[in-house]
Amino acid sequence: MNTTWKKRPRTVSNSTRVLTAPPKNLSSNSHYFFRTNKKIMKAVSDRFLMWIDAVGGYLICLNDQVVLGQARPGTQVDIPLVADIAGRHARIIRQKEEGDYVLEPLADVAIQNQPIQSPTMLHHGDLITLGSAQLQFTKPHPLSPSARLDLISSTRTNPFVDGILLMGESLIIGNNMANHVVYHGEEHQIVLFQQDGQLCCRSDYPVELDGVVEQTTGELFYSSQIRSDRISLSLEDTR
Repeated sequence: MNTTWKKRPRTVSNSTRVLTAPPKNLSSNSHYFFRTNKKIMKAVSDRFLMWIDAVGGYLICLNDQVVLGQARPGTQVDIPLVADIAGRHARIIRQKEEGDYVLEPLADVAIQNQPIQSPTMLHHGDLITLGSAQLQFTKPHPLSPSARLDLISSTRTNPFVDGILLMGESLIIGNNMANHVVYHGEEHQIVLFQQDGQLCCRSDYPVELDGVVEQTTGELFYSSQIRSDRISLSLEDTR
């Protein structure tokens, strides 16, 4: 069935580390394990948490479609919100070819305080209202399809994070305001990216990756840690 999206006018405003790779047919729900540095770590699937010292915590979603809904037992949603909303309240869809995002209402939804009744394109800076919850949608980097949702007012997730990252091909962490995650420190950039179904990282400054020093690229897993004298971050399973 062909769907026509409803568009709104835009607002104008002023040393490599190589680890054993997973099987090619590894599914996102697989419990395949990797052994490295005497630790057991699972391959990262479609959702995980990232904690950055002195910056905050983030829920990272890899799928092109995510469902937002109330955080309660028995409700399977990608972005669980502690708020007076429906169990499945809305869906955000990333269009692969254009890199645009569409918000599909499954209950009462508003964009920029205007109720929507059908799938509607999201623009940078849009305020999304789902019942008592409010989030702001941004696409910080003009050349990246990845987007960010920031929690407004008393809205929070379970587990609590500072923001949600809808990851396309890559996420940029650095001290530039156009990065997806901004930290205030010395100039340094870390890029998370997907390659052949595996989550990887690239750094413009040597880091310690899972206990191995002087690394600039490598694969990432649950419990992976990246440390340097400029930044420290770790990944965690959502389950």
